[in-house]
Amino acid sequence: MDGRTRAFDVRTDETLLETLRDRCGTTSVRYCCGIGVCGTCTVLLDGDAVSSCLLLTVMAEGRQVTTPQGLAATSCSAISSAQQAFVDAGAFQCSYCIPGMALAAQAAIDRDPEASVDHLVDELAGNLCRCGSYPQVREALERLVSGPTDDTATTPEEVHQ
Repeated sequence: MDGRTRAFDVRTDETLLETLRDRCGTTSVRYCCGIGVCGTCTVLLDGDAVSSCLLLTVMAEGRQVTTPQGLAATSCSAISSAQQAFVDAGAFQCSYCIPGMALAAQAAIDRDPEASVDHLVDELAGNLCRCGSYPQVREALERLVSGPTDDTATTPEEVHQ
């Protein structure tokens, strides 16, 4: 997971969220609703955003799991372009929901680099923010769509050019 391979004997009813938090110590994947509607437990499974509280670990066997902590490891910089956009926009308050939002946004922009802000907003529809940071989240998505500016850090796209 997160680019490393780990083998565990897991219960057949153990969720990926439990495995990531309890066995791997991956605290950026968070528990909240337990029914897949809030987005705090979001991980990428083969590049698609999924709720890890609903997915059994055995169903992820042999598949690529990326957590918020592992998202940066897949880029050429300290953090991914989506994570950087969220930082630059100040799109966080308590930061409980933001790791899942950044993952979902990164997955969407990776699937469609020409995605519009409205499309990204739709992609984040399953991620809820209790603090009401939605204006800053929208600004982060606008930054992600428009690309880096002079006031942002170097993104992975710039490194590869």
